[in-house]
Amino acid sequence: MADKMLLNVSPHLHKKNETISRAMRDVLIALTPAAIWAMVVFGFNVVLIIAVSCATAALTEFVMRKILRRKVTLGDYSAMVTGVLFAFLLPPTTPLWVVAIGAFIAIAVFKELFGGLGKNIFNPAITARLLLWITPLAIYTTKFVRPFYWRDSGFFTPIATSISNGVTTFKTLAGNVSADVVVHATPLSLLKSGRWGVSAVTGPTPVGATWTTSSGRPSLGSLFLGLKSGSIGEISVLLLLLGGLYLIWRGTIDWRIPTAIIGSFLVLNLIAWNQPFYNLFSGGLFLGAFFMATDWVTSPVTRRGKWIYGIGIGVTIFLIRFVYIWPEGVAVSIFIWNILTLAIDRYIAVPKFGEVGTTVFNKLPVLPGPAPQPAKKEA
Repeated sequence: MADKMLLNVSPHLHKKNETISRAMRDVLIALTPAAIWAMVVFGFNVVLIIAVSCATAALTEFVMRKILRRKVTLGDYSAMVTGVLFAFLLPPTTPLWVVAIGAFIAIAVFKELFGGLGKNIFNPAITARLLLWITPLAIYTTKFVRPFYWRDSGFFTPIATSISNGVTTFKTLAGNVSADVVVHATPLSLLKSGRWGVSAVTGPTPVGATWTTSSGRPSLGSLFLGLKSGSIGEISVLLLLLGGLYLIWRGTIDWRIPTAIIGSFLVLNLIAWNQPFYNLFSGGLFLGAFFMATDWVTSPVTRRGKWIYGIGIGVTIFLIRFVYIWPEGVAVSIFIWNILTLAIDRYIAVPKFGEVGTTVFNKLPVLPGPAPQPAKKEA
């Protein structure tokens, strides 16, 4: 009997077929529609970036596991998921050598040096993206192009960003300058710049959206369907939403975290009336809410903790976008709350013994009480 029992710490797997490889395959399946749509909008460059990111992630994990004398675990597909998610966080014209550096950092530093899958305290893809953001390489990962720019240069023509004396150009691998590809602001950067409040936004597709209103602003349909500038994986809210619902239906992710993030963010923007639906459909909110904040390892294990964690991320994204100078904020917010996950699990959202069922927010957070006094010995 004893050899049939396994004693281990939570979280626990409850179903026989609930394995890491199955969960990772589910994530890859859920991300596929968004990846295909990004390829349609931004051309074959998307395929190259995802391929380089995944290949680098897999090769790095294999080499690091060999160096550290650990079992090679490429069969669980976690390196592939990290590679795809990291590629999704990049503009579609990121140079491939920058992609390779970022994917290497994600796996080698933020996954394997922490002990590998299940022991990393940060989401590797997000942390690597943030690291690139604060290095000189950021200049290659903050330039965005208009949708369907490939109509001028060719669908299969690889194009990479080139920076010279502060001037951004896009060149083919043969070195030819693609003069028709121009930099455009994302809808979110337009909101942050204050140009949103002008009576009319002028210029040819100045905000990098295919469909615009009569005043030149991107339409909600353009934002929701993904006909806009942005990173590879963040453009289509519709497809990310469908992918997220698929993961919830499969039981791969918990619905509480994305619900808490999106709900709290929308409520705060409605209260402040800060272009609520434009803010909701712009940037990487849905990508982060469904595919990154729900990481099993770096999110709380209790229901109460998931609500606290999700609402905390939603509030932090709102504050960053509304108060600070950054137009985005999803990656930073998830990173901050990854740090707080351990405190939530150990000190704030500790479940009471025998507590079962679900209630609204699964009851209020329980703060730690005073330690019990040791009993006095009788003389």
